[in-house]
Amino acid sequence: MNQTLLNPVKRFRTVLLLVLALLLCVLSPAQASAQLPTDIRAQFGGIEITGSAYWDSPGSTWFVLIRTPDKVNRLLCYTLENGTWVQEFQAVESVPQGEGAVRILFSDREKEITDGRPLIRPVLMITQNGTGEDESRMIRQYEFLRSAAGEWNLVRAFFPDGPLRLEFDDKILSLQLPDSLQAVPWISPRDLRGISLAELPETPDQALQLIIEQNRNGLSHPDP
Repeated sequence: MNQTLLNPVKRFRTVLLLVLALLLCVLSPAQASAQLPTDIRAQFGGIEITGSAYWDSPGSTWFVLIRTPDKVNRLLCYTLENGTWVQEFQAVESVPQGEGAVRILFSDREKEITDGRPLIRPVLMITQNGTGEDESRMIRQYEFLRSAAGEWNLVRAFFPDGPLRLEFDDKILSLQLPDSLQAVPWISPRDLRGISLAELPETPDQALQLIIEQNRNGLSHPDP
């Protein structure tokens, strides 16, 4: 029997507690702006900086989250080149939109084995809270792992209200439903520069609809 199905509710609660612990480390917007290098901060003028996150190895990277005057959340990535911070890319579709507060931070490092040696890679976490009475409650969480090629690929997503947990591995999407685990092909981009979060299911019903569509094409299969 697949051990992941023994107590899915407990698994969801464990994930949520870990996320809440990490979010205690998130900086306020004022702190996020103040800690940025001067030459990065100066580029935004009166635009609201709502979050920032720094990673120093491999490479030196700053992620900056801004809220534009037309209420669009935009993520920008800066890397250090010859002592100068250079914008590598910016993204909108890979960032949650709407009125709920969005935060970014680096979570625990992930280790993988390359050529027989352990290699540590950073994970960028993007979360969004609800609104109104739910403004202090996290409703979306995305985790992007930096690849050896320098891409930031989505590896996990979690939606506590579902509850629904997604895990990506190469071209397979695993969907952890409350009472089952299913896997479907996933060929759309996963990198921060190309992924559209709007394509992801966020509820068990949406996940089941995706499975039904894949079944019609003979592509979906339950996880063994």
